[in-house]
Amino acid sequence: MRQNVTPPHPGPWTHRLLVYTFSLLFGLLVYWLLGFVVRDIGTWPGPSYDEVQRQMLDAPLLEELESLRLQIEETNRTITDFRQRQEVLRDSTANSERTMNQLLELQRLTLQKGMVSSAEEQQALAESQKLFLANQTRYQQINEQIATLSEQLRELEGRQRDAQRVVDTRREPIQQEYQARYSRHQWKLAALKLAVLVPLLAAAGWLFLKQRGGLYAPLAHGFGLAVLVKVGMVMQEHFPRRYFKYVLIGVAILLVARVLVYLLRLRAYPKRDWLLKQYREAYEHFLCPACGYPIRRGPLRYLFWTRRSLRRLRIPTHPGTQVDEPYTCPACGTVLFEECASCHAVRHALLPTCTKCGATRELGSGNA
Repeated sequence: MRQNVTPPHPGPWTHRLLVYTFSLLFGLLVYWLLGFVVRDIGTWPGPSYDEVQRQMLDAPLLEELESLRLQIEETNRTITDFRQRQEVLRDSTANSERTMNQLLELQRLTLQKGMVSSAEEQQALAESQKLFLANQTRYQQINEQIATLSEQLRELEGRQRDAQRVVDTRREPIQQEYQARYSRHQWKLAALKLAVLVPLLAAAGWLFLKQRGGLYAPLAHGFGLAVLVKVGMVMQEHFPRRYFKYVLIGVAILLVARVLVYLLRLRAYPKRDWLLKQYREAYEHFLCPACGYPIRRGPLRYLFWTRRSLRRLRIPTHPGTQVDEPYTCPACGTVLFEECASCHAVRHALLPTCTKCGATRELGSGNA
């Protein structure tokens, strides 16, 4: 009986390209969204080294270190301020010295001419000498203050080094405690991230099994690939390399074993589409689908070829007077061409549709 069977239409290449492009874009957007979620989880604050240090060190020692630090900073600021004042005094002293020298030179010239200096010149010279001596005295006082502060600074830095040396002797247990807390924090982050991603990965696996041959298979594939990559990156980030390599190789072994079991079951219990593809390719190459022996009928009756040498085979253009008749593989006994039950013409025994009348039947239901 002839049946109207509508084969699946893959569509034009532009449509297929758009499907693949938007599937990839969908996967990238899902990956991007999961990246936002994972990054937000990663902002959860972790342990603070200063907090661990405050908990494991004596409070008076830390207070002393902080007090010494503040005193050292204040002493450095005071020394810097005094040095700036010295710069100002140095400039003022230099100006006073130049003014005084100029007045002395003017007074010498006046005396050479037999004249007497005016009262204003005498007063200006006295004021310049007084300012010069005052600046010199102030400069020396600041020098003494800077020397005193420098001595205090050396003393404070020595006390700071002694206190820091005590802290350094206790730094190793502090570092160990901080690393332990940091490691626990990383495990918590990994658990939170996987708590979000693992259900999505399970949903992706379920969608893959349900839609792998369906209409929305590209969506399932894009979503599953994005989640799988993100799970792998989270594991690589948080799992120690010592353990991650075992997890990775374990997952790889499971995947390879699963694919191998699938292929073995497919060979033992082949599906219709897989069989149809196998039979179609075998007929296209004029080879028996069961054993690969050449189908030597019609114009190919007296020729021999393999799958590789088929393209170089010169096929006769005139079949002669040979009648198209059923054909059985002489190597394995598989019926390859038989009489159609509807139109009684010779048809492919292992394909579902007759080329003469279009009658269909179950795949591979011919006599072997």
